[in-house]
Amino acid sequence: MAKFWRQLHFVSTVVAGLFIFLASVTGCILAVEPWFLSQNAVSGAANPDLKLVDFQSKLSENFLEVFSFEKDAYGNIKVEGIGLEEEGTLFVSAESGSVLQPPPKLSRLFDTSRDLHRSLFLKTPGRILVGLAALALVFLSISGIGLHIKRAGGLRSVLKSIRILELRRDGHARWSRLFLVPILIVAVSGLYLSVVRFAPTPPNAALSPASATPLDQILLSDVRQVAYPVMEEEPLVIELADRILYFDQAQNIPTRAEQVPWSEQMRAVNFVLHTGEGAPVWTGFLLLTSLVMVFLSFTGFQMVVERLRLKKHRTVPDANADTIILVGSETGHTWRFADALEEAFTRQGIQVCTLGMENLPKVTSAKTLLFLTSTYGDGDAPENAQGVLKRLNACLSGADSIKFSVLGFGSSEYPAFCAFAEVLRYTLAAIENTREIAPYSTVDNQSAVQFIDWVRALNKNLNIDLSIDTSRLHPVRKKGLESFQIREKAEQEDTFLLRILHDKNLGIRSGDLLGVYPPDENIERYYSIASVSPTELLLVIKRTGLCSNFLGSLAAGDRFEGYIKANSAFYEPVDEKPALLVANGTGIAPFLGQQSSNSQLFWGGKYQTDFKLFEKYCSINSPYLAFSREKEKAYVQDLLLCREADVVKVLKENGTIKICGSLTMLKGVLDTVEKIAASNALPSTEELRKSGRIVTDCY
Repeated sequence: MAKFWRQLHFVSTVVAGLFIFLASVTGCILAVEPWFLSQNAVSGAANPDLKLVDFQSKLSENFLEVFSFEKDAYGNIKVEGIGLEEEGTLFVSAESGSVLQPPPKLSRLFDTSRDLHRSLFLKTPGRILVGLAALALVFLSISGIGLHIKRAGGLRSVLKSIRILELRRDGHARWSRLFLVPILIVAVSGLYLSVVRFAPTPPNAALSPASATPLDQILLSDVRQVAYPVMEEEPLVIELADRILYFDQAQNIPTRAEQVPWSEQMRAVNFVLHTGEGAPVWTGFLLLTSLVMVFLSFTGFQMVVERLRLKKHRTVPDANADTIILVGSETGHTWRFADALEEAFTRQGIQVCTLGMENLPKVTSAKTLLFLTSTYGDGDAPENAQGVLKRLNACLSGADSIKFSVLGFGSSEYPAFCAFAEVLRYTLAAIENTREIAPYSTVDNQSAVQFIDWVRALNKNLNIDLSIDTSRLHPVRKKGLESFQIREKAEQEDTFLLRILHDKNLGIRSGDLLGVYPPDENIERYYSIASVSPTELLLVIKRTGLCSNFLGSLAAGDRFEGYIKANSAFYEPVDEKPALLVANGTGIAPFLGQQSSNSQLFWGGKYQTDFKLFEKYCSINSPYLAFSREKEKAYVQDLLLCREADVVKVLKENGTIKICGSLTMLKGVLDTVEKIAASNALPSTEELRKSGRIVTDCY
C-alpha cells in the first residue's frame, strides 16, 4: 500500500505540479484581496433588525426610481437607478439609503492574478486544466495522508513531532501535515467550482406561495438581490440565500416561490471556502495555506528532481569490484553517505561499486557487501529495497564466502527505529556462507559522528584506513547555540569533570546530551549530562579527541557554545519503581543527577582513585564499585553477579536497568543480565530492551 501512495503522490506532482505552483502563487495574491475589499467597504453595517420595506422607504427618499439593488459579501449595497443628482450604479448607505462615493478601485494585479488562477489566460481550455490540477491536488492530499501514516508507523504516532533535520524533506512533511485540512478544503472546493461551471444548472424547484415569508417580515440582512418591476404586470423579485420570492407589486402578496437548487447553494458555500469572500478570519487561513502550498510545491519539485537523479546511479555491478555498497533509501539522503564511503574506498585504491538495493546482483565470487539502508514507517523496507529480503539467499548463496556489514539510518524518535536494517542484518547472518565483519550499527538523524564511528569499525576489521570527507555529508552547524560557562573544573589524569552554568532555564534533565562543536568543524560531539539544578549541569569527559581536548583546555570562568539534545529514553522514571544504574568510566555522568532511594549505582573504573573525581556528587551511600587494575581485579558485570538478588528484584518489580559507558562494558553487562534472567525464568535482555526496561547510552 505504501508503494501505491508513493506512486500516486509522485505522479500527481509530475503531472500537475507546475499548475499547482501557479495556482498557489496567485492564491497568495488573491487571498489579500478580500482584506482590501473589506477595508474599503462604504455602505457600513446595517441594523440587523432593519426590514426590507423600511430600507425601500429610505431609498425612495434618495432616488427618483430604483430598478434593482444587490448586496455583496462585504455589506456594500449597489443600486441601479436614478438618484436625485446622478444615475447608474450607485453605492448607498445601509443605514440611511443615501448615495455614497464608490470604493477606490483595486490594483489591476488582482484581476490579472484571478484570470491566471482560474484559466491560465486560456479561457475554457485553461479552466479545464485548472480543474484537473485541483483534482491532482486532491490526490496529493489523500496520498499525503497515507504517506504520513506510513512514515509515522501507524495512526497512533501520526501526530508526533517531526524534527527538522533537512528542510526539503522534513519541512515538507511538517508543514503539509499541519495544513493538511486547509489544503484539502482548498482542493475539494476548487474542484467543485470547476466541475459545477461545466455542469448544466438545474431549474429552480417550485414552492408553495404560502411558504413564502411575508414582505413586511423580510430582513435586509437576509436579502441578496431585489429586482423591481418595470411594467405593472411584472412581479417584485427578492432573492434570498436559498429561495427566490415573487410578490404582486400592487398587493405585496407572494404569487410564487422557488427553491434555489442544492448545487447552487453548494457552489456558494464552496466559493466562500475557496476565496474567503466575506470571511476575514478564513481569508487569513487561506493566505497561510497558499504560502505553505508555494513552499510545498518548491520542495516537492526538489525531491522529484533528486529522485530522478538518483535513478541514474549505477545499476549494473562492476565485475572487478571486490566491495559492493548497497543502498536502501526512501528520500535519497542515505546516498550522500554511500557516495562519501565509495570515495573513501577509491582513494585507498580499492575497487568498489555502489548500487541501489533493488539492483542487488547474483554474487558468484567472494565479495564484501556493505548495506546502508533506512527504514520506512513501521519497520518497512524503503522504496528501493522492497522484496530484497526474499531475494537475498538466492543472490548470495552462489558465492564461496560473503563478508557483510549493515548500517541502519533513521530517527530514534520513531518506535521502529532502523527496524528494517535490523531484520536485514539477521537475514544476512542466517545465510550459511556469510560473515559479519563489523558490528551492526545505526545512524540517528543523519549523524555524521555515528557514521564515522562505523567506518572506524570497518577500518579495524578490514585492516584498511578509510578517511571520510565529511563535507560530502553536508553537515551544517546548528544555529542559535546557547552560551555555557565553566564554574568549576576538576581533573584526574586524563579524565576531567566540568561544573557548568547556563544563563537561563533550558529545561535540562539528567540523561540529556550536550552537543558541542570543536573549533573549525561542523560535526558536533555529544556528551551525557547530569542536571544538578535548573541552571547547572555536570560533564565527565576523557581526553580522547579534538572536542574533548578543546573542552579540557578551558578553565573556570571560560565560556563555550553548545546546545541541548533531549534524550527522553534515558530520563529518570517518573514512577517509584526501582532502577539499577550501571556505568563505567565517564558513563557515570548522567547518573550523578539520577540518584534516588530506589536506585543502586554500579560503577567500574581502573583504580580506586578514579572515583574520587566525582565522589562528592554521589549521593548514594554505598555505590558498588569495581576496579580492573587493582589487586582484586573486577569489572562492573562481576558486581551484578555478586548482587544477583538485586537484579532479580528489579526485574520482578518491573524496574529499569540503565547502562551508560563503553560498548565493551555493555556487552559484558548484557551477557550477565541474560544469564541471571535465564536462571530465574525472567524475560530475555532482548525482550527487556524492546519493552524499555533496559535502556542504554553507550559509545
